[in-house]
Amino acid sequence: MNISKKTVTAGACGFALTMGIVIILVLLTMFLPFQVDPYIIFLLSLIVVFPLIWQRLNRLDGQKKILGWSFIGLGAQLLVLPLPLIIIILKFPSTAGFLFGGIILAGSLVLGVPAGLLTAAAGVFLIKRRDRKNLM
Repeated sequence: MNISKKTVTAGACGFALTMGIVIILVLLTMFLPFQVDPYIIFLLSLIVVFPLIWQRLNRLDGQKKILGWSFIGLGAQLLVLPLPLIIIILKFPSTAGFLFGGIILAGSLVLGVPAGLLTAAAGVFLIKRRDRKNLM
């Protein structure tokens, strides 16, 4: 059985993107009127979402494009992460909820948004970067 570096890279990046999606989905289900078990979201994501992402990443040309699209996806996840936190803070309107929720939200905005923009920019740089050997 011959497993290439590209397949391993696509699997690892697909798993990282799937775990980011799981975190966002668990946060989004906190404000539903009924209880959803996080383990069900985790298992369904591993069964359904991970193979789709892995196959999509494995179809790309090289490792740099796989890493680039993974960075873009992780950057998008970091940019979206403060939105469920805002919904959770507004769902439980108490003084302590606003205090701790505001601290968490401010921290995610201050650290998460620039990190998301930097990882998305790094991904775009990796995708658009050309080999220097081809230019010479």
